[in-house]
Amino acid sequence: MPSRMPSASTRLVIALLLGGAVAGLGCDTNSHGQDASPSTSVHTSQVSVRLDLPSGSAPSVSILAFRAEAIDMASSDVLGAVDPLVAPAPESSCELRDVAGVARMVRAQGGSLNLQELGGVALQADAEQSLLPEPRVYPPLADVVSGVIAEAGPRDLGQLPSTLMLNLASSAGEHSSVELTLPSAPSVLDSSENPLDTGAHVNAKGDLILRVSGPARTFLEIRPFGAPAAIACAASASGWVVVPHDLLVRLMASAGRAPVSFEAVWRESRLVQTGGESTRVSFEARSSAVLEIRP
Repeated sequence: MPSRMPSASTRLVIALLLGGAVAGLGCDTNSHGQDASPSTSVHTSQVSVRLDLPSGSAPSVSILAFRAEAIDMASSDVLGAVDPLVAPAPESSCELRDVAGVARMVRAQGGSLNLQELGGVALQADAEQSLLPEPRVYPPLADVVSGVIAEAGPRDLGQLPSTLMLNLASSAGEHSSVELTLPSAPSVLDSSENPLDTGAHVNAKGDLILRVSGPARTFLEIRPFGAPAAIACAASASGWVVVPHDLLVRLMASAGRAPVSFEAVWRESRLVQTGGESTRVSFEARSSAVLEIRP
């Protein structure tokens, strides 16, 4: 049975250690010299909800909530620095990505991210299940991200819900509800348009042809377990993806014979007002099938 997706904080620890982010970024932690420009600071509140849809296993849901002070970094990079699975869809074709790329970039430009838990958040998965994020200390690695976040899940679901209800409360006690709707479940199909099944294998002697099914903007990720790199591919208008052979070779050179997760990813983001406070809400669905790539 496929393993459960680890928490966001655990994922960043793994990404930074495997990617060599601490050692590879140099020893100078004083990023602002006397001639450097003054630091900029942006405050943001974010909630990230993820539906995991593993082949051969029950769907699950998880939630991450935090306030952040982002120093010398773009607010659009905040969630990706906290959760290394969050990366924008590629504009076209396929690209090889550094799993710890956002954290590495922030550290290189002298930025940092200070976290606090975001309270008053609840996710209603169905009539009987509600996820209430609890505070956890975020691992202070690479002098980039530190502080406290609120997490809950992953929690198994009996069936895939059509709608999730996210409840937010402001510091003044005002409340708002956000309906999160998945238009259709994303999935990865083989060249014959059959769903990929965990435990199968794919042949990597040439280019790999797959099809991504799901809502608009669904894209493909190929992630070997424990590897510092992953492949991300945009799909054509009809959903077809051609993964170049040379990218597969480079990916597997960094991963060895590790099992590989083929994932169809769909994500939307919106700004929600609760009283006078703004919260960025990210909602993601991620299907996965774990396969062996054979040369």
